[in-house]
Amino acid sequence: MHDREPELPPIGPSDEELVADLQQGRTDVALTELEQRYGKRIYHFVHGMVRDPHLAQDVTQEVFEKVLLKHDLYRPGTNFRAWLFEVARNQALTALRSRQRLPRPVSSVQPVFGPDLLESLPARSQTQELEEEEFMAAFQQAVAELPEHYRTVFELCVRQGKPYQDAGSELGLPTGTVAIRIMRARKRLFTALQHHLGRLRRPPACFQ
Repeated sequence: MHDREPELPPIGPSDEELVADLQQGRTDVALTELEQRYGKRIYHFVHGMVRDPHLAQDVTQEVFEKVLLKHDLYRPGTNFRAWLFEVARNQALTALRSRQRLPRPVSSVQPVFGPDLLESLPARSQTQELEEEEFMAAFQQAVAELPEHYRTVFELCVRQGKPYQDAGSELGLPTGTVAIRIMRARKRLFTALQHHLGRLRRPPACFQ
């Protein structure tokens, strides 16, 4: 019976060193390395919870945005991998709760309620429709006014749904740079549309 070979130490900087790089502002390389190191494992972990490949991809991207924004919450000397997977678990649970709160489409309602069901559903108020139309016009304008390097990644990743890594390959950018630009684009859009968002019952997905 052969002895088990010892595991080789990870190649490159340690997790602790990468978090230190984030804290010191060296975000592009550090975030890209962390995403390459943990991205697939986080995706499979999240997918096991949400059972939806598209939602799992979105949540995985959100996890690394949280790492970028909330890395100061990590305590040096503790287990970074455990902290990261706890972030992923919380994001997945939040996504599941949000999906449960969404109204069911009419097509999913069982026909046992009878053919007059649609007539019994309350019509959307004219005011709500006008508010949504006004918001969409303002949204299109705000996106058009983003700096080009933010607008490009926003269009690819948020509106077209491309994974950050694919967008990075297409644009010749590190994945971490794509994530940072998405985050900053969202911040600009949120600031520009804050007045409109406060009047909507449910914010659009790109702001959640």
